Amino acid sequence: MTVTERLFTLQDTKYRDFSARLTPNISKDAIIGVRAPAIRALAKELYGTDEAARFMAELPHKYFDENNLHGALICRIRDYASAMAETERFLPYIDNWAVCDGLSPKVFGKHKAELLEKIRLWIPSEHIYTCRFG
Repeated sequence: MTVTERLFTLQDTKYRDFSARLTPNISKDAIIGVRAPAIRALAKELYGTDEAARFMAELPHKYFDENNLHGALICRIRDYASAMAETERFLPYIDNWAVCDGLSPKVFGKHKAELLEKIRLWIPSEHIYTCRFG
């Protein structure tokens, strides 16, 4: 079963409808409707596997929930340089506030000086969600 198929097994259509109202710039058809705790649990299960690596290499994703999972996988990375590289690779594909705000790698908190340098580059970005992330 693919990662996307796994996400569909976690689908909650009422939550999909709710999410669609909160992210009007995302088509309802592009939202599976997976709740955040289920996304985080799946990220925990997948993290460090070849399946996760293949999934993260496949950008852009089709579904909002795939982007949320991608962000949750990045948040699990414990090495600062790896988390930063994956974050910067993913930022151009973020297309809504929910995915942007969900991306918060814990390892960044231990590297504030280095992170501040990146923030100074992200804030003036013309890509709205890179700027927001900064």
